[in-house]
Amino acid sequence: MIELWNVSRALGLVALLLLSVVLALGALHNTTLSRAAAQALPRFAVVALHRNLALISVVFVALHVVTVLVTPYLPLRWHHLFLPGTASFNPWPVGLGAVALDLLLAVVISSSLRRHLSKRVWLVVHWSAYVCFPVAVAHAVANASFRGGTWWTLVVPLFATVLVVAALLQRRAARRRPPLPLAGRGRTDPAEARRAADQATGQQPPPRP
Repeated sequence: MIELWNVSRALGLVALLLLSVVLALGALHNTTLSRAAAQALPRFAVVALHRNLALISVVFVALHVVTVLVTPYLPLRWHHLFLPGTASFNPWPVGLGAVALDLLLAVVISSSLRRHLSKRVWLVVHWSAYVCFPVAVAHAVANASFRGGTWWTLVVPLFATVLVVAALLQRRAARRRPPLPLAGRGRTDPAEARRAADQATGQQPPPRP
């Protein structure tokens, strides 16, 4: 029983770590780092990485929920995991987990119905993942001291938080960076541009060195 409980906690922490990577990739979208990565990888590969990691994190969350329900070590029922405040056993960590699960389900359902939703509605629901993450971290930290917490049950939420915060700070810095003046954007003299075009088309021989 205790072994299955430890497996459930490990699955939840892996899901939290994957969720932090997904949020970090989303926060770094259209920043300097993402454009640098796009030079090494095609754009569809970066988008596919974000999407596939999100799907994998959902799978780990589902496994975490299933193992919590099947282990007799925890007297919880399915409605305790979806309705915050209904569990009398370990109420605060379970309630936080229920809130995080509900928000994650909203993101997953809205993503599957994206074609039928307006862009604004989808973005509002999609960005609720940034609300889901701190709730999930609080759920993990609250459970860390429950019956034999170990060091890795605290290190994983801490590392995930640092990763997401660093990505958000990088995005904020990229947005606040002032644009380059027109003179610094590689502006070319019109006469030089015409000479280069003539040389490229063969209308004028290139100058000798």
